[in-house]
Amino acid sequence: MDYKFPPGMIAGAALLCLLQFQTVFAADARYPYKDIGDGKPATSVILTLVDGMAVDRDDNIYIAHRSKNRIRRIDRRGTITTVAGNGDAGFGGDGGPALKASLNFPAGLAVDRQGNIFIADRNNHRVRKVDRREGIITTVAGNGTAGWGGDDGPATAASLNFPSAVALDRAGDLYISDRSNNRIRKVDKKGVIATVAGRGLPEYGGDFGPAADAFLKYPFGIVFDKADNLYIADRGNNRVRKVDARGVITTVAGDGMYAFSGDYGPATRASLAFPTGVAADDEGNVYIADRNNNRIRMIDSLGIISTIAGTGKSHYNGDNEIASETNLHLPFALALDANKNLLVVDRSHFRVRRIDRETHSVRTVAGSGEFLFKGDGGPGPGASLSAPSGIAMDGKGNVVFADKQHHRIRKIDPKGIIDTIAGNGFQGSEGDGGPALKAAIYLPSALTADRDGNIYLASRSGIGWNIRKIDPQGKISLLAGNGQMGTEGDGGPAMRASFYAISDISADNKGVLYVADQSNPFVRKIDKNGTVSKVAENSWKELGDKVHPNGVAADAAGHIYVSDSAGCAIWRIDAADGKVSVFAGTGDFEDSGDDGPALSAGIRSPGGLAFSPQGELYVAEEQSNRIRRIDKNGIISRVAGTGEPGFSGDGGAATDARLKGPHRMVFDAKGNLYFTDRDNNHVRKIDARGVIASVAGNQNIGWMQDGLEVRITVQDFP
Repeated sequence: MDYKFPPGMIAGAALLCLLQFQTVFAADARYPYKDIGDGKPATSVILTLVDGMAVDRDDNIYIAHRSKNRIRRIDRRGTITTVAGNGDAGFGGDGGPALKASLNFPAGLAVDRQGNIFIADRNNHRVRKVDRREGIITTVAGNGTAGWGGDDGPATAASLNFPSAVALDRAGDLYISDRSNNRIRKVDKKGVIATVAGRGLPEYGGDFGPAADAFLKYPFGIVFDKADNLYIADRGNNRVRKVDARGVITTVAGDGMYAFSGDYGPATRASLAFPTGVAADDEGNVYIADRNNNRIRMIDSLGIISTIAGTGKSHYNGDNEIASETNLHLPFALALDANKNLLVVDRSHFRVRRIDRETHSVRTVAGSGEFLFKGDGGPGPGASLSAPSGIAMDGKGNVVFADKQHHRIRKIDPKGIIDTIAGNGFQGSEGDGGPALKAAIYLPSALTADRDGNIYLASRSGIGWNIRKIDPQGKISLLAGNGQMGTEGDGGPAMRASFYAISDISADNKGVLYVADQSNPFVRKIDKNGTVSKVAENSWKELGDKVHPNGVAADAAGHIYVSDSAGCAIWRIDAADGKVSVFAGTGDFEDSGDDGPALSAGIRSPGGLAFSPQGELYVAEEQSNRIRRIDKNGIISRVAGTGEPGFSGDGGAATDARLKGPHRMVFDAKGNLYFTDRDNNHVRKIDARGVIASVAGNQNIGWMQDGLEVRITVQDFP
């Protein structure tokens, strides 16, 4: 249905248009996802991170709601609904209703003349299509494996590598910005894929020649103008490139410098900063989301560039009557509506905004401006983690872990939803005596929970370390540590004690806390009265000062186990007499001995320790990228990890999976093992059948908060 109503269209015609479109997706009638705002005004909904946008011929706006792994529609009344994605980060649902399918960080969008939606399903390395008539989702390009290959064959058999955007030409052929392959690819109506621009190397070159022989550098947004010229936001080259109908590529904006300059002059002499989105109108104007300059810029038909929105400042100053006086923050994607007004994903203001082409005023059309941290409030696999470290189970069945480099403690509830329970994201040790959510935490690492539901976390403080307690009501307080580096304080209050480098903490079934300090050969304990002391001091002295405690755990009988990363051994401290003995490991720096006695095995890098409900000891070996088990007969065996570093294996046997730096572990009451796969930025689970799966984390790194700018810019990203 073509949209041809003039700006002053009558209300009855608008209502008719809406009623006709409501038959397409059942979400309009039933709002199955009311919990995320379906059926509400789009301006009242928390969007957080939006990665793509498109408009159909009926003036419905579609957004790729990345942080919710869903595609959502904003109709002409401003009501938001979900049209694809069940919220789970993953791949599934092809051939069935789009609302029940799993997406994985959806990015760019396009809508064809029939109203079908094309989705760059980025982390699934696929492009998918939602049929307008039936609402069925299918894959139209990509085999799901990140890589390069498949040209001149079926698009569904080809490899893509983080596709970031899609566009359709006048003939209806599909174009894909194959970002990390540094190419633009085309899928024709027969489903055959081919490269139309880019040779695959992240470089710059090739202007005035065939686009297929040119170099691109991590291309993002793409769009066609009315003459079928293809425009490319060549982000890594800080340029906008054009491929004409003959296949010849040229630069139309950007001199390659990462900077801001050049307004009111030739666009090719201007400087851009990571452009990510492009749009083109029928008058020959090309619009650029000049992302890191916090501006929208326009190239007119004469090739002159100017800023039409954004001041370069990032703070939010509200909707404004003058676009050029309205602040934007990392604008990301662009589209034109039916009246040729420009729509902008104002990414880090967590809004979609409309710039009126005649009045030049700015109005928010979606997003409340609030945001969720890194996927909080959604499924765990949709959240990004940064060096997850300590892990524990609280009294309510939640998996609690230290999201170390995000300076937060987070939980995954039994339904798989992730939230932050402590830490405001700022580095520090402030906030004791108040809500844990408002406290500053600095690089929390070790974590444990006691039988009363208190959570304990160890983190740096001053030049030393401290241990803080979060009670079941969410109040945080200092338990141990004076902020100084050392080993002093035994026999007195733990708050006056000093620590060097706490590597692990563990609570026994009586609520006594044990502390492993890598630079202190003695394991220390903090009793229920808050007094700190050495554990088995006399017996431990016999080991000398060469022991470097790494992990610590207590079994049901009260025996204490300590992993010694330097000595390549696991020590046992007897609960009755305090005698110390070797429990596992020969002391040799090697990996050996599986399916034999643990005392005869080589354990090269023992780290985290955890006891199963059956009383078996599990050992996380960080450098060996494995998890091993020592049963009650003292036999050691491998339960997870091939030994080769990497990430793979979800949905299969844990012994066939690749891990990277498994750090700390915890069991739930059902015998499921949860562990922080630290260097993969995941929390993973091994069920009682030995099947491994990710419960939190994804392939993305570097975002401090969804939609916010990275703290450290890595230009040559994959």
